[in-house]
Amino acid sequence: MRACSPAGLAAGRRSDVATIRTLDVRVQPIVQAFIKMLSEAGIKVTVTSTLRDPAKQAKLYADYLAGRSRFPAAPPGKSTHGSGLAFDLKLDPPAYDEAGAIWEQAGFTWGGRFRDPIHFDFRPRS
Repeated sequence: MRACSPAGLAAGRRSDVATIRTLDVRVQPIVQAFIKMLSEAGIKVTVTSTLRDPAKQAKLYADYLAGRSRFPAAPPGKSTHGSGLAFDLKLDPPAYDEAGAIWEQAGFTWGGRFRDPIHFDFRPRS
């Protein structure tokens, strides 16, 4: 895997991943740059979730409570996915710690801090 840095977040170009278009328009360029940076580092990136409606979030939450999900899910109305300010990624190779570190260095929240390594959102890192 080639090295990548948070400085590269500012240099991204448009991605062809359609689901990114459902994110808040203010964050789309940052996500596109992040995906580009990971791709250039030799990581295959698949966007698996972006904006979710309340019904989808309710199903994910119910699955999580019932033990049918590997990853945690917030209750409807409590997820940043509901406002288009979060996205989930599948990475191959699974370089989640490295990707999370870059995301956090850019000032944002990575779900790996709360057992959800596929989750990246735009809340300021606490």
